[in-house]
Amino acid sequence: MPRPYDLGQRAAHKGETRARIVAAALEIYRERGFAAGSNLAIARAADVAPATVRNHFAAPEELARAVFTAMLAELDVPTPAIFEGLEGLRARVERLARELAAFYQRGQALWQMYEREPELIRVWGGGVERYYADIDHLMRVALGELGNDDRSVAVVASVIGPPTFFALEARGLTFDEAVALTLELAVPWLEGRRDELAAPA
Repeated sequence: MPRPYDLGQRAAHKGETRARIVAAALEIYRERGFAAGSNLAIARAADVAPATVRNHFAAPEELARAVFTAMLAELDVPTPAIFEGLEGLRARVERLARELAAFYQRGQALWQMYEREPELIRVWGGGVERYYADIDHLMRVALGELGNDDRSVAVVASVIGPPTFFALEARGLTFDEAVALTLELAVPWLEGRRDELAAPA
């Protein structure tokens, strides 16, 4: 008599195998770069056959996009929910600055990989565009009534963005000092901009 076929168990096993492949690829990309992520290298690192990698990901670009998605999930990208219960521009921008700085720290390996791997930038294209759109939306929510003012969004993106945060850390500032300084720079300007736009013409 044939043994019962457990579709759920097979799907769970397939999901675990896929996750192992993605984790192995991520480790190789981090340590040795995208070019080192051959099917054979990833299969060895994931302890599967090369054909198994191909069965899950028909092309290296598909695997690279899956790695990017997994990285963003692991890094826990802030969402507009971080502003719940907060009122006022200053409180929301402060929460934004703290949450984004913590996210930048968690994702430091991602930024480094992204900067040194032009091929990954091409492969991740659509995913990176979605990520930037999500961060732009987050900034606009933080800005409230200034959310439709492109100049205000540009100031926040520049002053509270990763290059500024990492440059301040590189100069010896602690996490809290770097966040406080970005707020000292951004918030008064934003409050002035809000008053300017609210003033009668």
